[in-house]
Amino acid sequence: MFFRLMYHVVLPIYVVFVIFSSITLDKSQNNFLMILLGSIFITSIYLERVYPRSFIYIAAIEILSLLLFHFTSQLNWCFSIYIILLSKFLFQIKGVLKGIFLGFVLIAFYTVIRISYTPINAYSLLAVVSDFLTSLAVVLIIQYIIETERAKNLLEEEKKREELRYQEEKMKLLGEMAGGLAHEIRNPLTIIQGFLKHSKEYNYNIKPWYDLIISEVSRMNKLTVEFLQFSKPNVSLYQTFAIHECLKRVISLTESKARSSGHQIIYTDSNPDLFLPMDFDKMVQVFVNLINNAIQSMVKDGDITIRLFKVENKAVIEISDMGVGIEEANLEKIFSPFYTTKSDGTGLGLSICQKIIFKIMEERLR
Repeated sequence: MFFRLMYHVVLPIYVVFVIFSSITLDKSQNNFLMILLGSIFITSIYLERVYPRSFIYIAAIEILSLLLFHFTSQLNWCFSIYIILLSKFLFQIKGVLKGIFLGFVLIAFYTVIRISYTPINAYSLLAVVSDFLTSLAVVLIIQYIIETERAKNLLEEEKKREELRYQEEKMKLLGEMAGGLAHEIRNPLTIIQGFLKHSKEYNYNIKPWYDLIISEVSRMNKLTVEFLQFSKPNVSLYQTFAIHECLKRVISLTESKARSSGHQIIYTDSNPDLFLPMDFDKMVQVFVNLINNAIQSMVKDGDITIRLFKVENKAVIEISDMGVGIEEANLEKIFSPFYTTKSDGTGLGLSICQKIIFKIMEERLR
């Protein structure tokens, strides 16, 4: 918006100002030709917006009409027009060296024309050096702006791709958890259905079992709420949360799958008052990933132990299982994207976990 305002509003106004000044100061030898060339230059500026594919031809018209306009106006104030035009070109070409070359060419043209109507003396020669240094500064400043903007855009794109990978991995986790959740809900539903069927067909008194039925319904509701909460897309948000609450959410999400696979999750919390600045949903995703890996690694029924404790001023979360473990030769590869030993694995789980942890560490260091 800023640059469009400069090219399409400020630049034409400045050309009109130069025309007015040249006529007022009686500098131009041919006012009609100067006005005509100024009009051609302004028109070419707007034509570039209408015909963007004809950039080379229109740029040639802009430069030629500016040179002739400068010559007919015989005012050094045209230097500002050269600089504005140079800045416009710099945003359309790539490379610092190309920008420096273009800047030197334009200023060389400006200098030749300026010398044609001004006396050559020490001031004039020093002005030439000043003009070239100014053009060099403009080139470097604009190249810095371009590179900064490009780096910012690349960072935004990488952030979007990373967020997409998080969501893809989350969907994979949801698919894995859905089977365990269905099994966990099916059993109490079968029991409740049996009670209701007996009550209807045989007038069976189920009043003594009300508390059990209500308890099972509440547990199913809690499971579905946790599952839906985890499945929602989340905006990255770092706040201070109790680690205990995060682990409780993780256990709610993974306990059904662990139980249906014949395993048990054992959680020991020796210090519930431990807090950490984190993205809560992404931290949950880290631990769900780790526990799912633990479940898949255990061939026989076993325990997954989660411990939360404090060592000096640090919180320690320890997760252990009774699985086959990882071969020492593969330990260096486990965090590499797309590395997996599972036939249906994506190889992104641990890589994403590592990135989330690194991000939390960065936030703590700020």
